[in-house]
Amino acid sequence: MPTDPQIETLLREQTRFRRLVHLTSCGSTQDLAAAAARDGDAVFWADHQTKGRGRQLREWHDEPGVDLALTFRVTTPLPKPLALAAALPVAVLRAVEPLAGRPLRVKWPNDLFLDGRKLCGVLIDTGTAGVDTYLVGIGVNCNRLRFPPELEAIATSLAIATGHEVDRPALLLAIARQLDTLLRDLVAGNETPWLVTFRERLGLLGQRVVVDAGNASEGILTHVDFEQVQLDGARSLPLAIVRGMRRAP
Repeated sequence: MPTDPQIETLLREQTRFRRLVHLTSCGSTQDLAAAAARDGDAVFWADHQTKGRGRQLREWHDEPGVDLALTFRVTTPLPKPLALAAALPVAVLRAVEPLAGRPLRVKWPNDLFLDGRKLCGVLIDTGTAGVDTYLVGIGVNCNRLRFPPELEAIATSLAIATGHEVDRPALLLAIARQLDTLLRDLVAGNETPWLVTFRERLGLLGQRVVVDAGNASEGILTHVDFEQVQLDGARSLPLAIVRGMRRAP
């Protein structure tokens, strides 16, 4: 396994990220990144989070030393900031899917599913660490072989799904490269390749869905992009307020 200085060197050579902070344990990598000195784009990695965060104040559970808990701190002006949150799961998918050996599914707003179970989660915080600064939290279930009873039926890991242990530093670097590519594309206004994959892996276009945007709306999903969701009957909702999207029963 490469040392932290070796990983940091590869990050500098291959991506925009200039610094790696790797701790055995912390409360939350999001909080760690928010409190750290503002000295360029950086990666914050903890082998265990005692207070890992998901969306809407949910907890993110990891198994110490075997899963991947990261926060990427990025500062860059984006022409369409909302596109970053929507495209982030696709960047993680591109890095993780080769290890899974089969397609992953995007579950809006921030999860990746493998074999019908949750594999990865993504969280983005804006406005807490400065202007044009984004804290991108990513959790991947890598090498764990068990989950708490309440998660056993709904979560999986790469090791469970494939029978193989994952090289966590290699996956960290793969995610960093994909995130770097995504950011360069968004700055250049080239969101189309990411949107194509987003739609494909969401897998809901043309389906009857329930959209949770505070109130539940049901209908045929006729269009989705990084800004809005459209249902039949010319009904349109901003994607930013959509808390969930699923097939109607």
